[in-house]
Amino acid sequence: MLKKLILSAVVAAALIPAARAQQSLHLKDVISLAQRNSPSFYRAQSRALNSLYAYRYFKSGQMPQLALNFNNSSSLLGETVEVLQPDGKIEYIRRKTSNTSLGLGLRQNVPWTGGSFSVRSDLSRFDVFGDLSSQNYLATPFSINYNQPSVVYNPFRWERMIAPIMYDESKRQYVEDLEVVGLDGASYFFAALNAQVQVKIYQQNVDNTDTLYKISKGRFDLGKIAENELLQIELSLLNARNTLEQSTLQKEMAYQELKRFLNMPKDADISLAMPDAVPQFEVPLDKAVAEASSNRQSVLEFRRRRLEANRDVAAAKAYSGYEFNLQAQLGQRNNDEKLRKAYSGGEVQQNLSVGVGIPIMDWGRARNRVRQAKANRDLIEIDVQQEERKFEQEVYLQTQQFNIQKRVLSSAAKADTIARLRYEITKQRYLIGKISITDLNLAQQEKDQATQSYITALRSFWNNYYTLRRLTLFDFEKNEKIRYEYDEP
Repeated sequence: MLKKLILSAVVAAALIPAARAQQSLHLKDVISLAQRNSPSFYRAQSRALNSLYAYRYFKSGQMPQLALNFNNSSSLLGETVEVLQPDGKIEYIRRKTSNTSLGLGLRQNVPWTGGSFSVRSDLSRFDVFGDLSSQNYLATPFSINYNQPSVVYNPFRWERMIAPIMYDESKRQYVEDLEVVGLDGASYFFAALNAQVQVKIYQQNVDNTDTLYKISKGRFDLGKIAENELLQIELSLLNARNTLEQSTLQKEMAYQELKRFLNMPKDADISLAMPDAVPQFEVPLDKAVAEASSNRQSVLEFRRRRLEANRDVAAAKAYSGYEFNLQAQLGQRNNDEKLRKAYSGGEVQQNLSVGVGIPIMDWGRARNRVRQAKANRDLIEIDVQQEERKFEQEVYLQTQQFNIQKRVLSSAAKADTIARLRYEITKQRYLIGKISITDLNLAQQEKDQATQSYITALRSFWNNYYTLRRLTLFDFEKNEKIRYEYDEP
């Protein structure tokens, strides 16, 4: 019993490296690997995180901002100042000074008006060193401030409308980017699969031609075929071997491209499995257009670009030379040589500042700036309308192409089966001397072309499938919206 267990363990240990030696990849395996490990995935994730941080920055700007300010300025080498004497004379003396200030402020933007509201508390200390040494405190226990840079234009209003749209755009763009990664993965997969199938085809051709050459050589020795026919078969064998060598190199290059895209080791041993299951469904045109209009990033982009154009017009009108700003302050301030006394009593300060600017002569500068903004808005509207039409047309044509390609694939598969069967029949007829080598070569060429056409049709089908997913961000096979989440730090 113990010997059997030891033998089983040895066999299992020997089989594990062999099992791991080659990794068989299906189409969905390649796409799944690409969407979680490829450099394209990491780029998409980085762009999504950048947009997330930008949106968080915007959101934090809507919250109260508490800041502590400290400042110190000193003239340690001294400065020359005028000092008024009791007799009315002025003497110039050098003195060393230090001015230190400390402030704590709470600031809040007011999105409804475009201004900012703040509450502050400040303390300053002024020191004079030397023979005339002294110190003085200036305390502002509290001050309430409001600043309105422009009464006409409110940048916060536009920011609150545009920033959330940009964030939603980034989330949809992330989904679209990963679908592009999937589409690229399918492209690399079929490039490598096509090279793999070509090697298999040419290897079979070499084997078949080698067998035919051996048989034909025997028939030539018996005088049943002419030397010319034997030479033609030998030439076909040499050409088949050369083609096999070239296709093997092409396969290795395609494999390396695929492994690079998937961020796999160069020496990884992989093989590709032919897709056998093809989704059997039709995509309604109205459904595809509706899902694309609901899910795509471009729809939000069109809305955002229109808003930005209207914002620029509003800004041009607001800053067209006319100025109207408002500043208000209410607080208490006191100064004294003692810190305690500086915080007791003091004067209440009230300040109101209203600024008005009216251009008298600007040679049409303000008017042309507004006209320029409006012209740019009209241009953007034209571009957006054209892109909307292109957007719908692209979805429409891709849906049509997908529905047609499924039937093309079915025909290509049937043609491949017929060509293979015809080749086998032709080969058997050649072996019994019913047809010439020319007919056999023609049947082989048609077989190879039919296989190549089937691979091309299969590649086109899956390319159309994943392109339609990218254009609509909808999984028609599962009948649900496509969603991808990323880990938010």
